[in-house]
Amino acid sequence: MITLQQIARAAGCSLATVSYALRDDPRIRPETRKQVQTVAEQLGYRPNPRFSALMSHIRRSRPVAEGERIAFVWVHTPRTESTKDPFLQRVFLGAKTRAEALGYGLEQFWTFERGMNDRRLSQVMKSRGIVGMLLSPVMHEAEVTLDFEWACFAPAVIGNARWNPELHHAGHHHYMAMRMALERLAAVGCRRPMAILEADVNERARRAWEAAFTVFHPSRSEAGELLWIELPEDRRAVARRIKTCRPDALVVSAHTIIEKLRAMVTSVAPEMPIINLHWVPTVPAMGGVDQSYDTIAANAVDLVVSQLNSNETGVPPWPRMLLFSGRWMEPS
Repeated sequence: MITLQQIARAAGCSLATVSYALRDDPRIRPETRKQVQTVAEQLGYRPNPRFSALMSHIRRSRPVAEGERIAFVWVHTPRTESTKDPFLQRVFLGAKTRAEALGYGLEQFWTFERGMNDRRLSQVMKSRGIVGMLLSPVMHEAEVTLDFEWACFAPAVIGNARWNPELHHAGHHHYMAMRMALERLAAVGCRRPMAILEADVNERARRAWEAAFTVFHPSRSEAGELLWIELPEDRRAVARRIKTCRPDALVVSAHTIIEKLRAMVTSVAPEMPIINLHWVPTVPAMGGVDQSYDTIAANAVDLVVSQLNSNETGVPPWPRMLLFSGRWMEPS
C-alpha cells in the first residue's frame, strides 16, 4: 500500500503539503497540487476509506472557535426589503437558528450597500476572518452572477435561481409541489384545474411548476390551454379564456393572483377549489403548499458547515442540490 510518506519523498514535498494537496485544499498552490496528485496517481495511491471517514468525523467534531461566524449575504436585496419582508425574515431566522445550534454566529452583509461592489465585499469578509458564506434567495432575478473571490469561501445558496458559477444550494422542490397540488385536486374529483403562474417566479424555479403541470394534469391533452403564465391586464381576454377553458379548480403561485382575478371577472365561483403554491400564514383561508423556507435555509447552513469541516472552499466541481417539496396546509 502506497503511503503519504512515499508520495512526499517522490514529490519532494512535506507530508502536510501532500495531505492538503490530495484534498484539493486551496491553501496549496494549484501547480503543487497537480504535481502531488500526478505523483500519487503514478505510484498507484488509493486513499483508505476507513481512515478518510475517521478524519472527516474528527473534523466534524472539532469545537467551533469562539466567535466564528458565517456570512449571510443579502444578494441584490436592499436592506429595507430584507428587514421588512416576512418571507425573507423567515428565511433569515431559519438560517440563524440552525447556525447558532451548531455553534456559529451569523453576520449579515448586503451587496446593495452604497459604495459596495462584489470584490470589496469579498475583502471585507476576508478581513473579518469569515470563510463560510450563505447567499440569500434572489427575489427579482432568474440568473445571478457575483464577482466574489470564491476560492476564499465555503458558499451555499438558498433558493433555486441559476448562479454563475453554480454553487451548492438548498431550495424548494417546485416540481413535486405542483404534483402534490394536482394529486390533491384529482382526489376530490377535479379534472380541469387551471394554473396561473407568475412568469418571473416560474423562471426562477427553472420552469419546474410548468413541467409538472403538463406531466401530471388529470387531462394531460388539455394541460397546455389550462396553463397560464402571467395573468394579462386585458379583462376581456381573461374572461374569454376562463369561459373557454371552463376550469373546475385553480392553482396559483401567489394569493394576490386570485385577488386580481376576482377583480377582473365574476365567473370564478366562490366554492371553486383553489391551491396556493406559495402558502402564507397571513392568508390561511387559502390552503396550499408551505414552501418551508426556514427549513431550507437551515439545510443551506448544513451545506456550508460540511464544507468548513472538510476544509473545502471555492466553486464545487459537482454542486449539490437539496430540494424540499414543502408541507401541505389545509385551508382554515
